[in-house]
Amino acid sequence: MTDVAINVLKYELDFFTVSTSQYVGGYPYNSLTFINYGTNAVNIESIVLQPAQQFEITGNIGEITTQRFFVNFVGSLNGNVVVVRKRYLNIQ
Repeated sequence: MTDVAINVLKYELDFFTVSTSQYVGGYPYNSLTFINYGTNAVNIESIVLQPAQQFEITGNIGEITTQRFFVNFVGSLNGNVVVVRKRYLNIQ
């Protein structure tokens, strides 16, 4: 048998909670998932997430984005949105 070299893309996931209106992203990520654990609706740019809903933005293998997304707790000063980010470790 012949050994075949495979370039593996290593990644890590991180999780953080957004509790006040703010921008999320800006770093090179492959995917972002927003999960609304609050009791009020939240806007991710123009997407409205009701409580218990989620919104996922995914890239294909090797794709990244540095776009920022505004998390806006309309009608409330705070909320509870968990953001899951997938970040490649070995690409520039």
